[in-house]
Amino acid sequence: MKLRYVFVFICLLILLLLIACEKQGIDEKPEESDGGLKGIEPEFNVLVIGWDGVQRDHFYECYNQELSECPDGLPNLKELSNNNIFNMTITNGATDTKAGWAQILTGLNAEKTGVYDNNYFQAIPEGYSIFEKLENYFDIVTFFIVGKGNHIGLFCEGEQSQSKKNKIITEDFPWCNAKKAIDFSQNALGENENVGTLALEKIEEYKDNKFFGFIHFEDPDHTGHEYGENSEEYTEQIVDDDHWLGQIIDKLKELGIYENTYIYVITDHGFDEGKSGHSNAPYTFFATNDPNIVRSGDRKDLTPTILKKYGLELDVDGYPLDAELQFECISEGHAYIDYNNALQCCEGLSLINLDYYYEPIDKCAAPSGGIGDNSGQCTYCGDGICNAPEQKCNCPEDCEAN
Repeated sequence: MKLRYVFVFICLLILLLLIACEKQGIDEKPEESDGGLKGIEPEFNVLVIGWDGVQRDHFYECYNQELSECPDGLPNLKELSNNNIFNMTITNGATDTKAGWAQILTGLNAEKTGVYDNNYFQAIPEGYSIFEKLENYFDIVTFFIVGKGNHIGLFCEGEQSQSKKNKIITEDFPWCNAKKAIDFSQNALGENENVGTLALEKIEEYKDNKFFGFIHFEDPDHTGHEYGENSEEYTEQIVDDDHWLGQIIDKLKELGIYENTYIYVITDHGFDEGKSGHSNAPYTFFATNDPNIVRSGDRKDLTPTILKKYGLELDVDGYPLDAELQFECISEGHAYIDYNNALQCCEGLSLINLDYYYEPIDKCAAPSGGIGDNSGQCTYCGDGICNAPEQKCNCPEDCEAN
């Protein structure tokens, strides 16, 4: 009889322990957000470092030590990437700053972000940026340190500008919504030294957290507009970008977190050859210490690459760069990116070029800055129907009358 009571007592004790453990598990469950689990810390850091307006051809001339201003090439980028540089090509949206960084940091086409170019834009809709997606899922620190002002604008309509005139902002800028989720954001810092210095301070401040940061250097774009793409000054600013990359790498190593930090160096657009603008400059470069990257790609491919690394859903227009494209050929209306072993247009489609049509002034602009690059769009050009991405510049036989 006593043994029976002992057995019942043990069973009740085990049952109570199981209930207590289950309750503790519920109590300790991370706070849920829309589709995510707040409280989970990522296993690594990510830095996206932007060199604004680097033309691909000019970049390689400097990198390969063909210019007097680059006697050592770009040593810090070479070390970061293990001398493995990828090409980036722009196939959607304007080749300018607003459209460029909006696409890079969302992975979405301009038709979805509403950021078409420097003049035709809106606030990127809430939840579209990589900052918001990461903040929604993880216990992570995000920061946004930017050299340029309005073209990577944080203002919302009705806010007061920080300029001397203190004027009231009359429209939403692209990053108006995203800034609400970003832990630290500051733009309009100007020259590289201001950006680099603040970036080093924030990396030091957040060293004990897992972080995702965007560090944007406004040059060589700013200098290129003043002196031209083929100027010594333009080249010197690319070298200065590399200098600050070295400073960032050194800081990460000093803090003991370099080996746990993925760095992606990318540019938003190129430059028209020999000119002081970028009316159609779709040829850029991309470098990283991420060993899983296997191919060149499109400007919109960076965000899906990073989201995949975090294990998040890829509800974007680009494709991860850590794998070859998972289809047999490039279908109608999609872009062919020219690199070794790239997929070709599907049978029956024509490859049309990346000429850009400026509708307000009815002008065509041929792409420049990427000698030998044959990237384009796969379409049924010649069928008498003018379907996007066809327009009068790249498919006049179908679109001239339109």
